[in-house]
Amino acid sequence: MEFKELIKEISSAHCKPIYVVSSEELFFVDKLIQFIGTQILSKEQQEFNQSTLYGKETSVNAIIDLAREYPFMGEKRVILVKEAQEIKNWEALIQYAKHPLNSTLLVVCFSKKPDGRSSWVKQLKESGYYHEWKGLSDFQIPAFIKESAKEMELVLEEEAQQLLLEYIGNDLANIINELEKLKLIRSQNKKITKEDIVKYIGISKEYNVFELQKAISTKDHRKIYWISNNMAQHHKSNPLIATIGALFNHFHRIWICKIYQKMNDDDLNKILKLAFKNFIKEYRDAATLYSLANIESAFQLLSDYDLKIKGLYNRSATEKDLYLELALKICQL
Repeated sequence: MEFKELIKEISSAHCKPIYVVSSEELFFVDKLIQFIGTQILSKEQQEFNQSTLYGKETSVNAIIDLAREYPFMGEKRVILVKEAQEIKNWEALIQYAKHPLNSTLLVVCFSKKPDGRSSWVKQLKESGYYHEWKGLSDFQIPAFIKESAKEMELVLEEEAQQLLLEYIGNDLANIINELEKLKLIRSQNKKITKEDIVKYIGISKEYNVFELQKAISTKDHRKIYWISNNMAQHHKSNPLIATIGALFNHFHRIWICKIYQKMNDDDLNKILKLAFKNFIKEYRDAATLYSLANIESAFQLLSDYDLKIKGLYNRSATEKDLYLELALKICQL
């Protein structure tokens, strides 16, 4: 079950008595915790019928004892368990799961995936009480930005969305925070532009990974070095490891356009999974400037510098040094 479907079910009359949830993406776990903690019971009912427990401070038996209590002057009792991975002996939950109290909503949140081979996990899956979500893939992030912006009644221009994506990456919580910031400054019916992203999110107008990718696409060596040098000077807000990840994705798209150069734009974008199809032209043009050998060398370079920034094969070079070395070597492709 998808996250939104789960939220809808919990809010409905078809709500189950137990939900055990686990996700690689903590954003979803945190959002579920916030929803359960604020939206199921009224503030008046929360005082008497809602309990929040923490894994380090409780046990399965204590959770079950609370779950078996009837609500006080209300129809529903809510038990929310955070950081459930800190608790052992979840096998004890099996007996309660066979005969749960329907007036109790028990929500157990794991920030780390429990062992799927455990008998209690298998039992809860069979009962439909266990739910697990994977983190979003890179190609799903543009849709997440677009959908989240729509929920906030924001409209982002294509370049604005692309710059936000390249700058923040796949940090969902940070994406939401920045969209909330944009919502505060937006004038009525005004589209969010690339300039708004630069101004209000603190991205340098000329020195960011989005502009660096454009320079790489056109083999503008002067601009590649110029942008990289400035990003190196401000590497705390432009960490090299994030830039390497963005450039790897960029060269991967160029490689796809090189391999499938005869494919039409619609079919090509089914592979590229770009948020906006008109960006294909940039990648097609870049594919005419880079040979397959060039692109393969770029992958190797980025892999090497990913290891170096993590401390391997690097004794003394600073992050600034590595930034500039990488830029010069990309210019030589």
